[in-house]
Amino acid sequence: MDFKTSDGIRINYYIYGTGKPVVLIHGFGGYQQIWCLQIKNLIQQGYQVITYDQRNHGASTRDEQLDSIEPLIKDLYELLNHLHVTKPFLIGHSMGASVIYGFLSYYTDFPLSGVIAIDQSPKMLNTIQWPYGYMDVTRASYKLKLKEHGNVRETLNGVPSQVISKLEPEKEMFPFVRAENLPLLYDHAKRDWRPTLEKVNIPTLLITANQSPYFNGKFADVMRQANPQFISHQAIDQSGHVIMAEQANKFNKIMDNYLQEHQ
Repeated sequence: MDFKTSDGIRINYYIYGTGKPVVLIHGFGGYQQIWCLQIKNLIQQGYQVITYDQRNHGASTRDEQLDSIEPLIKDLYELLNHLHVTKPFLIGHSMGASVIYGFLSYYTDFPLSGVIAIDQSPKMLNTIQWPYGYMDVTRASYKLKLKEHGNVRETLNGVPSQVISKLEPEKEMFPFVRAENLPLLYDHAKRDWRPTLEKVNIPTLLITANQSPYFNGKFADVMRQANPQFISHQAIDQSGHVIMAEQANKFNKIMDNYLQEHQ
């Protein structure tokens, strides 16, 4: 199904099942099919699952002027309102988690049941005081390093064939061109959502990967210490960046327990 945003972008989305809504948000260069190992699990437990391709991704419209994460945050808000979603859980991976951080910052009155953020530091640029950003990038180096990307292997041992079989047709039909979306990536990298997490007042679970090529999971412990009432942290072993696909069973168990606890 498609939804048109207030600025004319067509967002492709799917709704599965009925029940309390869970919204799954992919990351930079991602596709909604990355969540295929979570969807069935959630439906079986009586949740309604909503996935969508963010603008410039997958089957959604390309916005050639996109140079900020703000429109992606607004897209989520408009989609939830369009679908009349009430008190959803928001689960986001990588940049999708940052979209949620932004949502928490800008739409403070929107009622949520909770948030799960997967392998995404709230501040990506490293400083002496904050050594928990994206790899070793700093304000001086982030554009060059993000443009090159290097030969970093995103996953530890790849993702299961079930996920690949869902992703490959989408990638073929709707290829993501990294170079065309660098302005979005640069803006994403410059954001600092730590003040938002320090003040968040809904249950927020930060899930990190012990073998993430991008982030030191200690960022989640720092944020938990800053807001222990609402932030918790779970680390998953034997996983790279794409935790929900690489270690679906471990991830789903943690997700299930969190959702049941905060229904």
